[in-house]
Amino acid sequence: MTTDPTNTSSGMPSVPELKEQSNKGLREFFQQKSIRNLVNVLVPSALAAILFPIFGPAVAGGAAAVAIQNGLKLLGISLSADTIGKVLKPLEGRQIDESDVQIVLQDLLPKDKQVNDEAAKALVTVAPEVKEAAIANPKIDGAWLAASLEANLKDQGWTMAKMAPQFHDFIRLDPAALEDARNRLLADWPLISQEVTASGGSQVSRIEQNTEGRGGHINQRVAASEQSTIQDTKQGTKLT
Repeated sequence: MTTDPTNTSSGMPSVPELKEQSNKGLREFFQQKSIRNLVNVLVPSALAAILFPIFGPAVAGGAAAVAIQNGLKLLGISLSADTIGKVLKPLEGRQIDESDVQIVLQDLLPKDKQVNDEAAKALVTVAPEVKEAAIANPKIDGAWLAASLEANLKDQGWTMAKMAPQFHDFIRLDPAALEDARNRLLADWPLISQEVTASGGSQVSRIEQNTEGRGGHINQRVAASEQSTIQDTKQGTKLT
């Protein structure tokens, strides 16, 4: 059974309510007196504030991942059913608050490449709202926000770590320039990732990886663990 995220009778807020609740959550997070001491949770906390208006009612009502996907699309955010399922699993079947979503993200982002990739794109999508909410606090300036977000993005690893320096630069832009930079990055987002992994004493040989992309991040990874071996690996990348 699924719920319509635009139907308030199902427990999911309407579109204007979703946007206002996400922005309200961001403002409240950045207004905390201890905000300068929270650099190590800045990224999962900002994402939790944005996602909670969708995930909260869905978890409480037992909504399926597709309902959450539809709700997120109303905010311009795209997460796969797999990623949504990973976030939902520790939360399902109980009443939650925003900090519960933060804790789940805090655990998943450094450990799960897929969640990290998709959450990175979600953060870029809402970058203007994040900056607007942050600088509403007179104790926060653009330089601190950019440096702190960059540091915490690096801590997450994977895609977030790779995009951290670029995110630092465009979060300091004025609103119009930030929106333009955000749109360009999303248009050129293609994250092409090919990964070969050998584990459990296995042997993998004659691996060839070829990727082609335009203006995005290209990542190729070969990893061996648990007394495994990978031989004769060839990698090629073409940027167009």
